[in-house]
Amino acid sequence: MPHTTISSLQHPLVKHLVKLREKRDYRYECKRVLLSGKKLIQELSSQFPLRTLLVEEGTELIAHAEQIVFVSKEIIKKVSGLQVPEPIAAEIDMPMPQDLSFANFLLILDGVSDPGNLGTLFRTAKALGWDGVYLITGCTDPFNEKAIRAAKGATFTLPFQSGSWEELAPKLKGKKMTILAADASGENLAKCKLNPPLALALGNEAHGLTHELKKLAHLIAIPMDGRMESLNVASAGAILMYELKNE
Repeated sequence: MPHTTISSLQHPLVKHLVKLREKRDYRYECKRVLLSGKKLIQELSSQFPLRTLLVEEGTELIAHAEQIVFVSKEIIKKVSGLQVPEPIAAEIDMPMPQDLSFANFLLILDGVSDPGNLGTLFRTAKALGWDGVYLITGCTDPFNEKAIRAAKGATFTLPFQSGSWEELAPKLKGKKMTILAADASGENLAKCKLNPPLALALGNEAHGLTHELKKLAHLIAIPMDGRMESLNVASAGAILMYELKNE
């Protein structure tokens, strides 16, 4: 593993890594993703090869990579975009879309726009044993820096695909999968008796589900105190995924 040292904030590698963090189109062009944080990098490096590892000078090496680069605190701050970053960052290959035909519990995200919510939903789906995630066109990028931090590695270990509802609908129908959708007007979750295969759809934080999806789905709702109209999509998703998996 070659070791090098970089001291300039204007170094091409530094500019490349910053661009990976900031620019969605550039990430997909390079098919690479920027990671920050010791725990995440250490966990993922045991399963996936790291392309580049940036390490603040004086910090112990905790992972292997094709290229290890020792840098200053200022470079780590610039690359990570954080005011108080951990002293390590890494570049990793973007995972390829994976087959979801085996899924008996599929999470569908329809226009979820907040990266923190999207990452949290990935993390929750992984933790609760759901089989995969389908991102309908219009969702925020799962490789957005905030989404990656919220997912805690699930973006790389939980199968997922991105595409349109028109591409997904025939696959669900062919598998005879029951499509459920979270909606305030839906049936009380406590009264639902449903068996897999199941697909749970969660909609945009402000506008909810698209008309096409609602039209084909069985609407379900979480019973709540009348003084509270709704839950954050990540909180609602966690409750629904837990209850449906443990029916």
